[in-house]
Amino acid sequence: MKNRKNYLKARKKRFQWSYIGWVGKDSTCPICGGSPLVQIYRYDAWACISCNEWLDKACDDPNCPYCRIRPQTPYEAYFLTNMEAISARFRKRWRCDNYQHKTNGMKKHMRRRLLAEQLLK
Repeated sequence: MKNRKNYLKARKKRFQWSYIGWVGKDSTCPICGGSPLVQIYRYDAWACISCNEWLDKACDDPNCPYCRIRPQTPYEAYFLTNMEAISARFRKRWRCDNYQHKTNGMKKHMRRRLLAEQLLK
């Protein structure tokens, strides 16, 4: 059971990284050899989750929309993204929409849909 819990924690962490960027499944870090690498959309840069390093250097242009707001480490970018209100709403909405695969999820979804239709009438 302990291995299953550890697997689920690691899977959840990888999934949370996919909110802020693209997770390369077959990519490996040239620094530590760990995987996976993450392409973070907001900063347009590759990062290694294992060694917590940016693989792309920031440019020296003070007007660059990506590099001037990029934090020192990828984990800071991860926590800044999770603290934003829009991110919380997006996660909650995603969970609501993808709840149907669980037990009684379809019933709950249909009940919510009927209630919304009644309120609109």
